[in-house]
Amino acid sequence: MKPFKTIDEQYELLLSRGLHITDHIKAKRFLLNNNYYNVVNDYAKFFMTPNDKFIPNTHFEEIAQVEFYDKEIKSLFFKYIIEVEKHLKSILAYRFSEMYKDQKYAYLIASNYNTKDILKVTKTISLMSHTITKLKKENNNPIKHYINQHEDVPFWILTNYMNFGQLVYFYKYLNDSLKNKIAKDFSYFLADNLNMEQVQLTPNNLMSYLENVLELRNVVAHNNLLFHFKSKGKHVHYLPPLHDKYGIMNTSEKQDVYNVFIILQCLLPKEQYSILHNTLINRTKSLSKNLNSVDVNVILNSLGFPNNWYDTDKIFL
Repeated sequence: MKPFKTIDEQYELLLSRGLHITDHIKAKRFLLNNNYYNVVNDYAKFFMTPNDKFIPNTHFEEIAQVEFYDKEIKSLFFKYIIEVEKHLKSILAYRFSEMYKDQKYAYLIASNYNTKDILKVTKTISLMSHTITKLKKENNNPIKHYINQHEDVPFWILTNYMNFGQLVYFYKYLNDSLKNKIAKDFSYFLADNLNMEQVQLTPNNLMSYLENVLELRNVVAHNNLLFHFKSKGKHVHYLPPLHDKYGIMNTSEKQDVYNVFIILQCLLPKEQYSILHNTLINRTKSLSKNLNSVDVNVILNSLGFPNNWYDTDKIFL
């Protein structure tokens, strides 16, 4: 077994590896609050040489700044992925209800989906049915109210009890005409963000983007390591009007945070994406000012961002 080390022993080990520490009380408190393993493996790695020594003149405060940056941008991404989820709920609820407005419990009818994936459709229906069954037994909730008063639960009510993953896969198994209509709704976000009159997302584009955002959402929601993130699924679909703007080719790998960040233009209104973009720039500039032993681009590159991405001339308006 790897032997347990006290905070004092962890502190001394960092000193022995060449780390400069000016405030030992603050440093030890940081180690207690943040877990030595995470500090060294998630943040200090940026400042270490291949022989496990720190780059000369590395200060403990730099490691703390990288940890703070990680925490801040994860919160930032989570905030705007929640907005994506809200837009997806609203558009799905409206378009599905519009198409099946004369059917009670239309989302529980298998023929209203793409029956090529009937087993997965059945699973999706079962999850929604289970949610309704569970909530109708509880007091004071909209689902029970609609069952008692209307003998139906509208889909726009049910979506409030569906998580992001359930929404994404609900979309995946819809029939083609409905998926196209929803993809067109999201296309307006992209056209506005690109300052174009018209650009069309396909259902395959939209599904690819939603799946990648979902994966990033799970990382930030569970406070897992964001640096060096790579999507486990397929990389995001290449979309010329969007990716050509950033010099990203069809053959480029598109599985990192940067590529998920870019495709959020397909899922957020311009005003929201602008705030996300510009806040991320400001966070990165602040980190840059607090690093001395390594260039901020080392941190940015671990997220897939190109060198000097945070330059002021790249502010999104």
